[in-house]
Amino acid sequence: MDAMQTRLHEVAFLSNTFVRSPLALNNVEARIFALALGCLHQKQDTLAFRIHFNDITRGGSTGGKQYAELAAAQTRLTQPIINTSLKNGKKRRDAISLFNILSLDEGTNLITGEFNSRLKEHLLDLTGKFTTVELESLLTLKNAHSQRLFWIMRSYHNQTWEEPLPFETLREWLFGENSEQYADWTDFNRYVLKPAIEEFRAIGWQVDVTMQKRGRRVEALVFKMTSTRETLVPVAKAKKALTLTEIEEFRKMLEATYRELPALYDRLRLDFELKEYQAREVVQNIKDLTAYRSVTKVLHDVRIALANRKPIKSLPAYTLSQLKAVLPVYQTLGATPAAPATKKAPAVQEALRAQLHEVQERLKFVQKEAPTNLFSEQEKAARIAAIKAEIVELTEKLAQ
Repeated sequence: MDAMQTRLHEVAFLSNTFVRSPLALNNVEARIFALALGCLHQKQDTLAFRIHFNDITRGGSTGGKQYAELAAAQTRLTQPIINTSLKNGKKRRDAISLFNILSLDEGTNLITGEFNSRLKEHLLDLTGKFTTVELESLLTLKNAHSQRLFWIMRSYHNQTWEEPLPFETLREWLFGENSEQYADWTDFNRYVLKPAIEEFRAIGWQVDVTMQKRGRRVEALVFKMTSTRETLVPVAKAKKALTLTEIEEFRKMLEATYRELPALYDRLRLDFELKEYQAREVVQNIKDLTAYRSVTKVLHDVRIALANRKPIKSLPAYTLSQLKAVLPVYQTLGATPAAPATKKAPAVQEALRAQLHEVQERLKFVQKEAPTNLFSEQEKAARIAAIKAEIVELTEKLAQ
């Protein structure tokens, strides 16, 4: 990794307000935006970032053509974003830039920049409603529309209610205000939505779409995201961190118990930085609605403490100590029993093949497409070894 680059973090954050606002990006612009978000850390106060040219046009153009593509993206990304809102029957039109500065340096092959400080409340110290996305999943998506749709769908994923999204609103968020791009539902579905859903399936997410119509016209859409990853290896100890595949299976188990638990589990890990096994211990000790409300109140109070700048040396340690006070039955988890072996039906075989394809795509991303500053060499080698082991195990399961 180039020492001048900003180290990427595994999770990117955005407020729901930002996610659900007009932001039209092409493929190069979307990758710059994603990498810039990955340079931010919730515990730091800086909005600055450095990105290598080759991490943006990875495997693509080089030299003068590469610089021309980046310069065109720079021009568009530094133009103000227009957002119009309505209050008490009166329009308000805001124009705001994403970045204070965005610079290209052909000598160092670096893009350096800084997000607009007026957007800080949507990027750092997030205490309200916000969305988290794994950067690896986001960067695996090749199409800009797919990346924007992934953010939007994830912002609705952890809600406990189904919220219809007007088709025209979705178009505005993707293509900007007053855009006529893909105004026809058939074209939008064929060229934007379906290709995005195929990309999501390749990274382990199934998306079901319910259309709400007025006559023959599509008025609104309801999205439901479901993980398609299955547990391959039973967890022997509570303090053994689960793999991403095992985490998704654990989330399914939680959802079958109480619909709000998967979102709580994610918040504990991603927002409050508990280790995976610690978050697992907490949610498995929530036995009733009273305990659930107690835990969510604790997390709310911790957020208030952060917002008030209370001196907290360690966010996870402080959060865990507060949670233990309201969960007297806090216990270490036992082993997760393995499911009994059964003969695989054709549907199971098809699911395994789909999962194998998804894992192979992840291997391709880590080996060839991941930004150079996303993993250290040691982390990259460990991740490649783990993915290869997963491929071997899936291949053996398919052969059984």
